[in-house]
Amino acid sequence: MGHSPIMAPLDFGVQIEPQYGFTYDQIRAVARAAEGLGYESIWVSDHLFLTPQTVETNCLECYTVLTALARDTGRLRLGAMVASQSYRNPALLAKVVASLDHISGGRLNFGIGAGWKDVEYNAYGYPFPGPGVRIGQLDEALEICRRMWTDDRASFKGKYYSIQEALCSPKPVQSPLPVWVGGTGDRTLRVSAKHADAVNFSWSHPPGFIEERLGMLRRHCRRLGRDPSEIRVSVGLMVVLDETREGVDARLEQLRLSRDTEYMRYLSRQKPNVSATPDELAELLREYVSLGVDHFILRWHYGDELRSLRLFADRVMGRV
Repeated sequence: MGHSPIMAPLDFGVQIEPQYGFTYDQIRAVARAAEGLGYESIWVSDHLFLTPQTVETNCLECYTVLTALARDTGRLRLGAMVASQSYRNPALLAKVVASLDHISGGRLNFGIGAGWKDVEYNAYGYPFPGPGVRIGQLDEALEICRRMWTDDRASFKGKYYSIQEALCSPKPVQSPLPVWVGGTGDRTLRVSAKHADAVNFSWSHPPGFIEERLGMLRRHCRRLGRDPSEIRVSVGLMVVLDETREGVDARLEQLRLSRDTEYMRYLSRQKPNVSATPDELAELLREYVSLGVDHFILRWHYGDELRSLRLFADRVMGRV
Protein backbone atom coordinates (compact mmCIF):
# COMPACT_ATOMS: atom_id res chain seq x y z
CA MET A 1 0.00 0.00 0.00
CA GLY A 2 2.91 2.34 -0.68
CA HIS A 3 4.46 1.78 2.74
CA SER A 4 7.64 3.50 3.86
CA PRO A 5 9.60 3.09 7.10
CA ILE A 6 7.91 4.86 10.00
CA MET A 7 9.94 7.14 12.25
CA ALA A 8 7.14 8.04 14.61
CA PRO A 9 7.24 10.21 17.71
CA LEU A 10 5.65 8.87 20.88
CA ASP A 11 2.10 10.15 21.11
CA PHE A 12 -1.20 9.56 22.84
CA GLY A 13 -4.78 9.11 21.76
CA VAL A 14 -8.14 8.92 23.50
CA GLN A 15 -10.78 6.23 22.91
CA ILE A 16 -14.50 6.98 23.04
CA GLU A 17 -17.09 4.19 23.18
CA PRO A 18 -20.38 5.70 21.93
CA GLN A 19 -22.15 2.50 23.03
CA TYR A 20 -21.69 3.51 26.69
CA GLY A 21 -24.32 6.22 26.29
CA PHE A 22 -22.46 9.34 25.15
CA THR A 23 -24.32 12.26 23.68
CA TYR A 24 -22.53 14.03 20.86
CA ASP A 25 -22.01 17.09 23.09
CA GLN A 26 -20.14 14.89 25.58
CA ILE A 27 -17.94 13.42 22.85
CA ARG A 28 -17.17 16.86 21.46
CA ALA A 29 -16.22 18.11 24.93
CA VAL A 30 -13.76 15.23 25.37
CA ALA A 31 -12.30 15.81 21.90
CA ARG A 32 -11.78 19.52 22.43
CA ALA A 33 -10.25 18.94 25.86
CA ALA A 34 -7.89 16.34 24.39
CA GLU A 35 -6.89 18.69 21.59
CA GLY A 36 -6.14 21.49 24.05
CA LEU A 37 -4.12 19.19 26.31
CA GLY A 38 -1.77 17.94 23.59
CA TYR A 39 -3.21 14.54 22.73
CA GLU A 40 -2.54 13.45 19.16
CA SER A 41 -5.73 11.60 18.24
CA ILE A 42 -9.25 10.59 19.15
CA TRP A 43 -10.68 7.19 18.31
CA VAL A 44 -14.30 6.05 18.21
CA SER A 45 -15.44 2.43 18.50
CA ASP A 46 -17.73 0.99 15.83
CA HIS A 47 -20.69 -0.56 17.62
CA LEU A 48 -24.45 -0.53 17.15
CA PHE A 49 -25.59 -1.01 20.77
CA LEU A 50 -24.10 -2.05 24.10
CA THR A 51 -26.15 -5.13 25.02
CA PRO A 52 -29.63 -6.39 24.07
CA GLN A 53 -30.87 -5.07 27.43
CA THR A 54 -29.67 -1.47 27.03
CA VAL A 55 -32.72 -0.30 25.11
CA GLU A 56 -32.48 3.36 26.16
CA THR A 57 -28.68 3.74 26.06
CA ASN A 58 -27.32 6.01 23.33
CA CYS A 59 -24.99 4.50 20.74
CA LEU A 60 -24.11 7.01 18.04
CA GLU A 61 -22.83 5.63 14.73
CA CYS A 62 -19.05 5.66 14.36
CA TYR A 63 -18.45 7.42 11.03
CA THR A 64 -21.20 9.95 11.64
CA VAL A 65 -19.45 10.93 14.88
CA LEU A 66 -16.04 11.12 13.18
CA THR A 67 -17.43 13.37 10.45
CA ALA A 68 -18.86 15.75 13.05
CA LEU A 69 -15.56 15.74 14.96
CA ALA A 70 -13.72 16.61 11.75
CA ARG A 71 -15.55 19.94 11.76
CA ASP A 72 -15.46 20.46 15.53
CA THR A 73 -11.69 19.96 15.94
CA GLY A 74 -8.74 21.46 14.14
CA ARG A 75 -5.67 19.36 14.88
CA LEU A 76 -6.60 15.95 16.32
CA ARG A 77 -6.22 12.94 14.09
CA LEU A 78 -9.43 10.93 13.86
CA GLY A 79 -10.12 7.25 13.50
CA ALA A 80 -12.29 4.26 14.20
CA MET A 81 -10.77 1.82 16.68
CA VAL A 82 -11.77 -0.24 14.96
CA ALA A 83 -14.37 -0.27 12.19
CA SER A 84 -15.91 -3.69 11.67
CA GLN A 85 -15.25 -4.69 8.07
CA SER A 86 -18.54 -6.60 8.09
CA TYR A 87 -20.82 -3.62 8.72
CA ARG A 88 -20.25 -1.83 5.40
CA ASN A 89 -19.61 -2.96 1.87
CA PRO A 90 -15.81 -2.50 1.49
CA ALA A 91 -16.08 -0.32 -1.61
CA LEU A 92 -18.58 1.93 0.14
CA LEU A 93 -16.31 2.01 3.21
CA ALA A 94 -13.39 3.08 1.02
CA LYS A 95 -15.57 5.87 -0.38
CA VAL A 96 -16.66 7.00 3.10
CA VAL A 97 -13.09 7.04 4.34
CA ALA A 98 -11.76 8.97 1.34
CA SER A 99 -14.53 11.54 1.76
CA LEU A 100 -13.81 11.93 5.47
CA ASP A 101 -10.11 12.36 4.79
CA HIS A 102 -11.06 15.38 2.68
CA ILE A 103 -13.56 16.76 5.18
CA SER A 104 -10.93 16.52 7.95
CA GLY A 105 -8.13 18.04 5.89
CA GLY A 106 -6.10 14.83 5.81
CA ARG A 107 -6.42 13.91 9.49
CA LEU A 108 -7.94 10.44 9.18
CA ASN A 109 -6.48 7.15 10.39
CA PHE A 110 -8.25 4.17 8.84
CA GLY A 111 -8.78 1.78 11.73
CA ILE A 112 -10.33 -1.57 10.82
CA GLY A 113 -10.75 -5.05 12.23
CA ALA A 114 -12.41 -8.36 11.46
CA GLY A 115 -15.47 -7.76 13.68
CA TRP A 116 -16.47 -9.78 16.71
CA LYS A 117 -19.69 -8.69 18.44
CA ASP A 118 -22.07 -11.43 17.40
CA VAL A 119 -25.15 -9.96 19.11
CA GLU A 120 -24.91 -6.93 16.83
CA TYR A 121 -24.51 -9.07 13.71
CA ASN A 122 -27.52 -11.16 14.66
CA ALA A 123 -29.70 -8.17 15.53
CA TYR A 124 -28.91 -6.29 12.32
CA GLY A 125 -29.11 -9.31 10.04
CA TYR A 126 -25.43 -9.52 9.11
CA PRO A 127 -24.02 -13.02 8.56
CA PHE A 128 -21.57 -13.98 11.33
CA PRO A 129 -19.18 -16.56 9.89
CA GLY A 130 -16.27 -18.07 11.80
CA PRO A 131 -13.11 -16.09 12.54
CA GLY A 132 -11.19 -17.54 9.59
CA VAL A 133 -13.80 -16.25 7.16
CA ARG A 134 -14.05 -12.84 8.84
CA ILE A 135 -10.26 -12.43 8.69
CA GLY A 136 -10.29 -13.49 5.02
CA GLN A 137 -12.95 -10.85 4.43
CA LEU A 138 -10.76 -8.28 6.20
CA ASP A 139 -7.84 -9.12 3.90
CA GLU A 140 -10.02 -8.68 0.82
CA ALA A 141 -11.65 -5.51 2.16
CA LEU A 142 -8.23 -3.90 2.62
CA GLU A 143 -7.18 -4.89 -0.89
CA ILE A 144 -10.36 -3.31 -2.26
CA CYS A 145 -9.78 -0.13 -0.26
CA ARG A 146 -6.21 0.17 -1.56
CA ARG A 147 -7.38 -0.21 -5.15
CA MET A 148 -10.26 2.24 -4.66
CA TRP A 149 -7.83 4.84 -3.31
CA THR A 150 -5.18 4.41 -6.05
CA ASP A 151 -6.76 3.11 -9.27
CA ASP A 152 -8.84 5.22 -11.66
CA ARG A 153 -11.22 2.28 -12.02
CA ALA A 154 -10.85 -0.35 -9.34
CA SER A 155 -11.60 -4.02 -10.00
CA PHE A 156 -11.13 -7.04 -7.75
CA LYS A 157 -12.63 -10.51 -7.65
CA GLY A 158 -12.10 -12.37 -4.41
CA LYS A 159 -13.62 -15.25 -2.52
CA TYR A 160 -15.85 -12.95 -0.46
CA TYR A 161 -15.96 -9.53 -2.14
CA SER A 162 -15.78 -8.26 -5.70
CA ILE A 163 -15.84 -4.87 -7.41
CA GLN A 164 -15.89 -4.03 -11.13
CA GLU A 165 -14.45 -0.74 -12.40
CA ALA A 166 -15.52 1.05 -9.24
CA LEU A 167 -14.84 4.79 -9.11
CA CYS A 168 -13.66 6.65 -6.03
CA SER A 169 -13.23 10.38 -6.51
CA PRO A 170 -11.81 12.25 -4.81
CA LYS A 171 -8.93 10.07 -3.75
CA PRO A 172 -7.82 10.51 -0.12
CA VAL A 173 -5.79 13.60 0.74
CA GLN A 174 -3.14 11.41 2.36
CA SER A 175 -1.08 9.15 0.12
CA PRO A 176 -0.96 6.58 1.48
CA LEU A 177 -3.84 6.94 3.90
CA PRO A 178 -2.65 5.28 7.15
CA VAL A 179 -4.21 1.84 7.73
CA TRP A 180 -4.46 0.74 11.37
CA VAL A 181 -5.45 -2.91 11.90
CA GLY A 182 -6.69 -3.93 15.34
CA GLY A 183 -6.28 -7.46 16.68
CA THR A 184 -3.79 -9.84 18.24
CA GLY A 185 -4.50 -13.26 16.69
CA ASP A 186 -2.00 -14.97 14.39
CA ARG A 187 -4.18 -14.70 11.28
CA THR A 188 -5.03 -11.06 11.94
CA LEU A 189 -1.34 -10.29 12.38
CA ARG A 190 -0.68 -11.90 9.01
CA VAL A 191 -3.18 -9.46 7.49
CA SER A 192 -1.47 -6.63 9.39
CA ALA A 193 1.93 -7.64 8.03
CA LYS A 194 0.49 -7.46 4.52
CA HIS A 195 -1.58 -4.28 4.70
CA ALA A 196 -1.07 -2.22 7.87
CA ASP A 197 0.82 0.99 8.51
CA ALA A 198 0.08 0.50 12.22
CA VAL A 199 -1.26 -2.20 14.52
CA ASN A 200 -3.24 -1.77 17.72
CA PHE A 201 -3.30 -4.26 20.58
CA SER A 202 -6.28 -3.69 22.90
CA TRP A 203 -7.26 -3.75 25.72
CA SER A 204 -4.74 -3.61 28.57
CA HIS A 205 -2.57 -6.55 27.56
CA PRO A 206 0.60 -6.78 29.72
CA PRO A 207 4.03 -6.00 28.22
CA GLY A 208 5.01 -9.68 28.03
CA PHE A 209 2.01 -10.44 25.82
CA ILE A 210 2.79 -7.47 23.57
CA GLU A 211 6.38 -8.62 23.20
CA GLU A 212 5.27 -12.11 22.14
CA ARG A 213 2.71 -10.77 19.65
CA LEU A 214 5.24 -8.40 18.14
CA GLY A 215 7.50 -11.39 17.58
CA MET A 216 4.70 -13.07 15.64
CA LEU A 217 4.07 -9.90 13.60
CA ARG A 218 7.76 -9.68 12.71
CA ARG A 219 7.83 -13.32 11.60
CA HIS A 220 4.89 -12.66 9.29
CA CYS A 221 6.68 -9.60 7.92
CA ARG A 222 9.82 -11.61 7.18
CA ARG A 223 7.78 -14.23 5.29
CA LEU A 224 6.28 -11.46 3.18
CA GLY A 225 9.60 -9.73 2.64
CA ARG A 226 8.49 -6.66 4.53
CA ASP A 227 10.50 -4.56 6.98
CA PRO A 228 8.66 -4.66 10.36
CA SER A 229 9.89 -1.15 11.14
CA GLU A 230 7.38 0.11 8.56
CA ILE A 231 4.54 -0.73 10.97
CA ARG A 232 3.77 1.50 13.95
CA VAL A 233 2.86 -0.26 17.20
CA SER A 234 -0.02 0.99 19.32
CA VAL A 235 -1.36 -0.32 22.63
CA GLY A 236 -4.82 0.33 23.99
CA LEU A 237 -5.10 0.69 27.76
CA MET A 238 -8.20 1.08 29.89
CA VAL A 239 -6.98 3.10 32.87
CA VAL A 240 -8.13 3.99 36.36
CA LEU A 241 -5.85 6.87 37.36
CA ASP A 242 -5.63 8.86 40.57
CA GLU A 243 -3.06 11.03 42.35
CA THR A 244 -2.58 8.55 45.19
CA ARG A 245 -2.85 4.82 45.77
CA GLU A 246 -5.66 5.52 48.24
CA GLY A 247 -7.51 7.41 45.53
CA VAL A 248 -7.00 4.57 43.06
CA ASP A 249 -8.37 2.06 45.56
CA ALA A 250 -11.40 4.26 46.24
CA ARG A 251 -12.18 4.47 42.52
CA LEU A 252 -11.84 0.72 42.14
CA GLU A 253 -14.24 0.24 45.04
CA GLN A 254 -16.76 2.54 43.36
CA LEU A 255 -16.52 0.40 40.24
CA ARG A 256 -16.93 -2.78 42.28
CA LEU A 257 -20.11 -1.46 43.84
CA SER A 258 -21.54 -0.70 40.39
CA ARG A 259 -20.75 -4.14 38.98
CA ASP A 260 -24.41 -5.09 38.54
CA THR A 261 -25.06 -2.46 35.86
CA GLU A 262 -25.18 -3.48 32.18
CA TYR A 263 -22.14 -1.25 31.57
CA MET A 264 -20.04 -3.04 34.19
CA ARG A 265 -21.22 -6.49 33.11
CA TYR A 266 -20.12 -5.67 29.58
CA LEU A 267 -16.73 -4.45 30.78
CA SER A 268 -16.23 -7.59 32.86
CA ARG A 269 -15.77 -9.48 29.59
CA GLN A 270 -12.72 -7.41 28.72
CA LYS A 271 -9.15 -7.33 30.00
CA PRO A 272 -8.48 -5.97 33.50
CA ASN A 273 -8.02 -2.26 33.96
CA VAL A 274 -4.66 -0.67 34.48
CA SER A 275 -5.13 0.96 37.90
CA ALA A 276 -2.27 3.25 38.83
CA THR A 277 -0.92 6.48 40.24
CA PRO A 278 0.84 8.80 37.79
CA ASP A 279 4.24 7.43 38.86
CA GLU A 280 3.12 3.85 38.40
CA LEU A 281 1.52 4.51 35.04
CA ALA A 282 4.57 6.34 33.68
CA GLU A 283 6.75 3.39 34.69
CA LEU A 284 4.42 0.92 32.96
CA LEU A 285 4.27 2.98 29.77
CA ARG A 286 8.06 3.07 29.62
CA GLU A 287 8.03 -0.74 29.61
CA TYR A 288 5.83 -0.72 26.52
CA VAL A 289 8.00 1.92 24.84
CA SER A 290 11.08 -0.27 25.38
CA LEU A 291 9.36 -2.94 23.26
CA GLY A 292 8.77 -0.55 20.36
CA VAL A 293 5.34 0.86 21.22
CA ASP A 294 5.04 4.47 20.00
CA HIS A 295 1.34 5.20 20.41
CA PHE A 296 -1.02 4.70 23.34
CA ILE A 297 -4.81 4.80 23.08
CA LEU A 298 -6.24 5.56 26.51
CA ARG A 299 -9.75 4.64 27.53
CA TRP A 300 -11.24 5.89 30.78
CA HIS A 301 -14.39 4.77 32.55
CA TYR A 302 -17.53 6.45 31.27
CA GLY A 303 -17.95 9.82 32.96
CA ASP A 304 -14.33 10.04 34.12
CA GLU A 305 -12.82 11.17 30.84
CA LEU A 306 -12.24 14.89 31.42
CA ARG A 307 -10.69 14.50 34.88
CA SER A 308 -8.46 11.65 33.71
CA LEU A 309 -7.39 13.41 30.52
CA ARG A 310 -6.17 16.40 32.52
CA LEU A 311 -4.40 14.34 35.18
CA PHE A 312 -2.64 12.21 32.60
CA ALA A 313 -1.55 15.27 30.60
CA ASP A 314 -0.30 17.05 33.72
CA ARG A 315 1.43 14.17 35.49
CA VAL A 316 2.25 11.40 32.99
CA MET A 317 2.46 12.52 29.37
CA GLY A 318 5.75 14.38 29.60
CA ARG A 319 7.48 11.65 31.62
CA VAL A 320 7.21 8.77 29.17
